[in-house]
Amino acid sequence: MTSNLINKPRNNKEASRPWMLSLTLGDKNTAANLYMPFIKGGGVFVESDKEYNLGDPVFVLLTVGEEAKKFPINGKVVWICGANARGDKAQGIGVQFPKDDSGEGVRVAIEQMIGKMQNSMKKTATL
Repeated sequence: MTSNLINKPRNNKEASRPWMLSLTLGDKNTAANLYMPFIKGGGVFVESDKEYNLGDPVFVLLTVGEEAKKFPINGKVVWICGANARGDKAQGIGVQFPKDDSGEGVRVAIEQMIGKMQNSMKKTATL
């Protein structure tokens, strides 16, 4: 059995269950590198070696800032960077924030944390 089969849902009940991930954006550089402002409503890049499909539901416990404020996010996969990506890009997924208070709250917290830095970044984890 290959590792790809281990990560694939075996039935419809498992397919509807979101993956659970954790991400800490403890400083401005990390936040600016992993934040995806070009995604509608905002999103973050999460390194992972698991296999995902676009649209998969994922649960991310996001910790933001020096105060370590926690945001439980029920997002969805909107970006996939595979193991064989060009350059030095890490394998992982882009998770879109939900259209609710949790999504808006984390987007505002990240944007306040990084400020104008997001406009001056030349290279990020995704672009």
